[in-house]
Order: sequence, then C-alpha cells, then structure tokens
Amino acid sequence: MKNRILLGLILLTSGPLLAEDSAEALVNYQPELDTEVAEMIRQADPAQGQRLFLRKCSSCHDTAKGIGHGKGPNLWGLLNRPAGRAQGFAYSEALQQANFNWTYANLNYYLTRTDRAIPGVAMNFRGIKKDSQRARLIAYLRTRHDNPPPLP
Repeated sequence: MKNRILLGLILLTSGPLLAEDSAEALVNYQPELDTEVAEMIRQADPAQGQRLFLRKCSSCHDTAKGIGHGKGPNLWGLLNRPAGRAQGFAYSEALQQANFNWTYANLNYYLTRTDRAIPGVAMNFRGIKKDSQRARLIAYLRTRHDNPPPLP
C-alpha cells in the first residue's frame, strides 16, 4: 500500500517538474552568462580544468585534435561548434534536434545539469554544481581549439 501511495505522489509531482524542465531546455531558453562566472572563466587555470576533465569527463570524451570519438564525441573545437554536429558521432535524438552553437553561456548552463539543459540527452552525467569548477573546465575546453573564441 505504501508503495502505491509513493508511486502516486511521484507521478503527481513529476508532471510539473518535467514541464518546467522542458521550458528550461536550451532549445527554448538562451541563458545569460553570469558576470561572476564570466570573470571566473577569465581567471581560471586551464591546467586545473584539465585535471577536472580527466576525473569527470575523460572516460567518455577526448579533447585531442584528430582523435576519433569515444563513448561521447571528441570535444576538440567545441566552443562555437553547432550542438550535436560533430562529424562521425551518433548523437541522441535530443542533440540531433538541437539548434544552437556551444557558447560560454550555454556550455556553462549545460554543465550545471545536462538533463535539464537538453531533456532526452543520452549522456549519463549529473552535472557540476560549483561555478568555479565549471569555469575551470570551460577554460580548459577553450584551449582545445584551433581558433578559440575571445574570453567572455
């Protein structure tokens, strides 16, 4: 009986959450980059971001130029690249339908909570809560580019 009540409560409360989350999806929402986070990215040490990448991202992604994809797409040249468009990688339907380029603002938003940013994304990653850690990771990803965009 308790399980049925719990299931009912979950179903009742999940509807609004799902609707709210889809409103915050990057296809419907263009986040602004907070000035404090922008400053953190400008001041971040890319070497610290690389260490974070190695701990949290490297089991699925690579950032070396010319290397193929792993479980996730190669992230070389990610900034300003169209989302879901790295040649040769089989993206989820959610990312195939994405219609935006990766910017500092939406990459920061995505890394905060990937499932909220792009509902239905196949990436099994909860996100990075700390602004300072996301800033370091983004600063590192910026270095993995032939022509990195100007800092925010």
